[in-house]
Amino acid sequence: MFRITAMIACLLIVGGAGSSLAAPVVIYDSGQTLPLPAPRRSIHATFAPPAGPSGMVNRFPVRTPAMQPGRVRARRIDRPGLTHPVFIVGADPISLHWLHLHAAQLKKHHATGIAVNVENARQLQQLQKAAGGISISPIPGQKIARQLSLSSYPVLVSKTRIEQ
Repeated sequence: MFRITAMIACLLIVGGAGSSLAAPVVIYDSGQTLPLPAPRRSIHATFAPPAGPSGMVNRFPVRTPAMQPGRVRARRIDRPGLTHPVFIVGADPISLHWLHLHAAQLKKHHATGIAVNVENARQLQQLQKAAGGISISPIPGQKIARQLSLSSYPVLVSKTRIEQ
């Protein structure tokens, strides 16, 4: 048996400048409809750099005590809201070496970089150079570490895998 639910929403444009969204009109409701799940926020929207007292982004130093350089065991995950792979690094020799080894692959897959432990702009530039010019943003990683159960980096996170 098919459950048929149809809703029509109209967008009215007033005078070409403003617009308003009309309420949905229910044509038929079987009584057994379920609400859609809330959309997942992207990793980029979830992890923003902290703002200072003047409202300006306070970029350095960025420290994440919950994460340090080390081995990461590969595993499967389910993050369908992650549109592009994300790599997580710090300003340390292990991360720099990892970036040198994987820069071409990261570029090929349009990966986004996050530096969770970096003291200053010079260290960030060093990471970006090692990554072949890929943009890397300094962002504290406490939320990332908690949401992905990570304690070590460098790491690559995609929709379906966490791997080093």
